[in-house]
Amino acid sequence: MKVAVVGSRNLTVTDLYRYLPQGVTEIVSGGARGIDTCAREYAQRNGLKLTEFFPDYQKYGRTAPLKRNLQIISYADIVVVFWDGESHGTRFVIERCRKMNKKVILYRSRIVNAEK
Repeated sequence: MKVAVVGSRNLTVTDLYRYLPQGVTEIVSGGARGIDTCAREYAQRNGLKLTEFFPDYQKYGRTAPLKRNLQIISYADIVVVFWDGESHGTRFVIERCRKMNKKVILYRSRIVNAEK
């Protein structure tokens, strides 16, 4: 199962395995710092396939991160989101998943580490 792990850039999680559904075969991420970095490191440590979608600023300009998020949502089977309650990009992912009837598992920042 392809699981997207996305979230606010000011958050990290060291025990990602606790939040992932069973049957993960691939981690999908956006290549940013914070939660995306945690996802990349988890995939590498555990020998899982890693697919990262990076924003294409040359093609999409300021909307590149949102376009990248749509690619991630479309590609993944399920989306695991870590949200600080403020990040607009992460909120966009949550709302878009719900509109697309994509399964989304949401964790709020009180359970993860916030870098401030």
